[in-house]
Amino acid sequence: MTLEEIRYSKINPLVSREAYDQASKRLADALDTKKAFEQKAFILFNAYIALSLALFGVGGTIYRGAMETMPAWPFLVAGSMLLFGAALFVWALLDKGYGSLASDPDMWLNKGTIDGDDGVVPLMLAYITFYHKDRITRSMDANDLKARLIRFGIFFGLAAPIPLLALLIHC
Repeated sequence: MTLEEIRYSKINPLVSREAYDQASKRLADALDTKKAFEQKAFILFNAYIALSLALFGVGGTIYRGAMETMPAWPFLVAGSMLLFGAALFVWALLDKGYGSLASDPDMWLNKGTIDGDDGVVPLMLAYITFYHKDRITRSMDANDLKARLIRFGIFFGLAAPIPLLALLIHC
C-alpha cells in the first residue's frame, strides 16, 4: 500500500497494532544482527592485527639476517594477508544506513495528529509500519554487506597460512 492508500483506508486498530509490532520486531532483529556482526568484526580485527604483527616481526628478523636459513617472504605475505583481512573488518565496522526503531517526532507533531482523537493512533501505526519497510530493507542490505566483508576477511585469514605451509613443504 502507498501512504495515500493507507490514509483513505479504514484502519483496524488491532491489525495496525500487530503490523507495527511485527515490523518493529523485524527491525530490532536487524539491528541486533548489526551488533553481532560488529562484535565479530572487532574481535577478528584485533586477532588479525596481533597475528600480522607477529608474522611481520618474524619476517623482519629473518630479513635482517638473524635467520639466514629461511626466506622472509612467506611471513611477510601471510602477515599482509591478515592485514588485508583486518582492513575488511574495519570496513565492516563503518556505519552504514540503518533504520531506527523510533519514528521521527515530526510525524506526530502535526495538526490533526497530536491533537487528534483516538482514531489517529491506528493510522499513525500504519504510517510507521509503512516507513519500517524501508528501514528494514536498508538495515538488511547493510547487514548483508557486513556479512560479506566479514566472510571475505575470514577467507584471507584462512589463506594466510598457505605461504607458511609452502615454506614448510619446501624446507
